[in-house]
Amino acid sequence: MTTAFKFHGAGNDFILLDDFSNTHAVLTSQIIELCDRHTGIGADGLIVIKPSLQADFKMVYYNADGHEAEMCGNGARCSVAFAFMQKYCTADATFEAFDGLHHGQILQEKANEWLVKVTLNISGQPQKLEDGSYFANTGVPHNIRIVDDLQQINVRAEGSELRNNLQLFPQGANINFVALSKDFLSIRTYERGVEDETLACGTGITATALVACTSFGYSFPVTIHASGGILRVDKLDGVLWLEGPAKLVFTTQLDLFKV
Repeated sequence: MTTAFKFHGAGNDFILLDDFSNTHAVLTSQIIELCDRHTGIGADGLIVIKPSLQADFKMVYYNADGHEAEMCGNGARCSVAFAFMQKYCTADATFEAFDGLHHGQILQEKANEWLVKVTLNISGQPQKLEDGSYFANTGVPHNIRIVDDLQQINVRAEGSELRNNLQLFPQGANINFVALSKDFLSIRTYERGVEDETLACGTGITATALVACTSFGYSFPVTIHASGGILRVDKLDGVLWLEGPAKLVFTTQLDLFKV
């Protein structure tokens, strides 16, 4: 039997598997089944924690559709909390993801919940597109669209249409709808790979903060309100940090993922 750990970071939820012994064989069909909210555990993605030759651990992230993704900001924060809980790292951690090396820090700890921040890698500077929206890559591609009334947006319908617009985004993109206010930003995100709105998207929140500071006069740190909670993005010595909660929800036993 294998222990599965259910975590969430501001409502962005994940199934984590401990594979430090390299005994798990993850099948696409099993990931899809486990992430299904009606017939499985239910999650936005599945994360496998493995040993790394160049860091404290390696995070392998799969979207709910079963495909491996380059990076997941909230998943990374949950992974650092999990690795700390399992004693694979200290409160100052380094970890490997598909898009390279990252740092993580445990800022606070209480029963089954941690305040965690992680670094995100930027691929180029944000660009303004012809339709007036913005594009930024913070490990995965993001489209940032400024709107007046966030609650009136049909995120699933409009996000799906934009995400599949190959003229705008040949490789697809996550779609972020953002409302600006004086002291904080509000965001709703349609995530590629989940193919639905999620309660928070860490890489999207980081991309949005970057656009807000480069194009709309905001300064780091930036506070962003997602549907699932409040996160904070800061820039220290040229490096972007995403900060927010990571919580262990429950554990369960699986007879899947055996070699």
